[in-house]
Amino acid sequence: MKDLKVINKLDNLKKLREERNITQVKLSVDLGISQELISRYELGTSFPQPNMLIKLSEYFNCSVDYLLGLTDISTPIKYLVSNSDTIKSTELYRKYNSLSTSDKKYFDRFLSFLLDNSKKE
Repeated sequence: MKDLKVINKLDNLKKLREERNITQVKLSVDLGISQELISRYELGTSFPQPNMLIKLSEYFNCSVDYLLGLTDISTPIKYLVSNSDTIKSTELYRKYNSLSTSDKKYFDRFLSFLLDNSKKE
C-alpha cells in the first residue's frame, strides 16, 4: 500500500494554539515539555510520540487526525460516532459558514418559513 501523504508535522497545532491564545511557553508548561519541542512540532523538525499526540488531542479537545491535518473536522471521533446527528449538524454548520452574508440571510428566512409551516401542520 502506498501512502498518499507523508506526515512530518502537526499541521493544525499552531492554528489551535493561536485560536485559543495559548503561547508555546504556556502549552509547554501545561504538557510538561520544552517550548523548543512545541516549536519543533509546529515547524515539522520533530514529530511527537503517539502518547504525546493523544495528550495534545485531549488538551485541545480535537481528534489526532485533525492535528495531523488529515481532516478538517476537529471534533474527536468519540463524539462523532456516539451521535450520527452530530455529524449531520457539523456538516450543516460547515456549509452554512461557507455562505456569503446575503445567502445566510436567505437561508435564515427560508428556514423560518419551513419552521412556521411545520407548526401549522
